[in-house]
Amino acid sequence: MEQQIVGSWSWTYIEGTGRIIFDADRTVREGFPPDDKDGRAIADNEFQFVRAGTWRVEGDALIMEMNNKPLKDIIKKLDPANPPPFETKVERRKIVKIDSKEIVFGDGTSFSKVKAKVNPG
Repeated sequence: MEQQIVGSWSWTYIEGTGRIIFDADRTVREGFPPDDKDGRAIADNEFQFVRAGTWRVEGDALIMEMNNKPLKDIIKKLDPANPPPFETKVERRKIVKIDSKEIVFGDGTSFSKVKAKVNPG
């Protein structure tokens, strides 16, 4: 199951599509697209990552230990006098279905696999 999780996934929210990237080294980053995306496909490195941490699988659950350090670093640059507090959160999400296109969780939410970009050559 862990090999199936590694990669880039997206989810839809009111204002657009977020991105979460699970790396093979068990790190994870979560973020949002730039405001000027203009309907084009967006590479992972163009996202503004606001949370990061580590991930693992225990039984049928995806465990993510996330913190807001990326967001804190952004705000520190924009408003050094008012940095937000450092926050951590452990999220446990039961996986009810996983395949090459989608991860569905017990609460009804899901991630969709981001298709790899192929450069014409």
